[in-house]
Amino acid sequence: MSNSYESTEERMKNQRRSREREKQYNILTSLGWKSAGALFLLLVAAIVVYAFFIR
Repeated sequence: MSNSYESTEERMKNQRRSREREKQYNILTSLGWKSAGALFLLLVAAIVVYAFFIR
């Protein structure tokens, strides 16, 4: 166990936080290479449009 002085509520909070972090990581990694590539291209296109038309 981590810390024997932690209360049950503190342990539950820590477990909840770690589950949330894991959930966010799983969402990011579950995109796959095609979706991640498309997202990257969309981001680059948005930067290019901003650089040429907004400025």
